[in-house]
Amino acid sequence: MIPKGSAGIGHLTTRIFTHLLPGAEDAYQMSDLAFLAGLVAMVGQDFDRGVDVLMQDRQDINEIFLKAMPHVANTSLKERMMSVVNTKPESFKLTDLNAEADIAMRALIDLHEYVENTQEEGAAWASVLNDRIWTFLDAYVERRKYEIPM
Repeated sequence: MIPKGSAGIGHLTTRIFTHLLPGAEDAYQMSDLAFLAGLVAMVGQDFDRGVDVLMQDRQDINEIFLKAMPHVANTSLKERMMSVVNTKPESFKLTDLNAEADIAMRALIDLHEYVENTQEEGAAWASVLNDRIWTFLDAYVERRKYEIPM
C-alpha cells in the first residue's frame, strides 16, 4: 500500500468536476454534484492534515496545562490535566487521536472556566493564561480551515 489518500481523493474530486458535473441533467443535480465534490475535497484535506493538526493541538494544550498547573487549586481538574500531559498516543490512527483530543479539550474547557473565574477575582496570572487559551483557540480554528474552490 502506498498511502496517498489525499491524492486519490483529489482524483475523485476532479472526476466529479470534469466528468459527472458537465453531464448533469438539471441545475439541482449540478449543484448536488458540486456540493458533493466540495465535501470530498474537504475529506482529502483532513486526510492529509489530520494527524498533524491533532498533534499540534496536543502540544499546545500540554503547554497550557503545564503553565497552569502551579496556579490550579482544584485537585480534580489538576489530576485531569496531568493525565492529559502524561498520556502518550496509543496509536496515530485518527480515531484514537480524536478520542484523546476530546478528553484534552474537555479538560481545557474546564480549565478555561476556572481561569476566567479566577481572573474575575483579580489574579494576574489568570489574565495571561486566559490570553494564551484564546490564542490556542484561534490557532485551533485556523488549523481546521478548508481551502476549497467553490
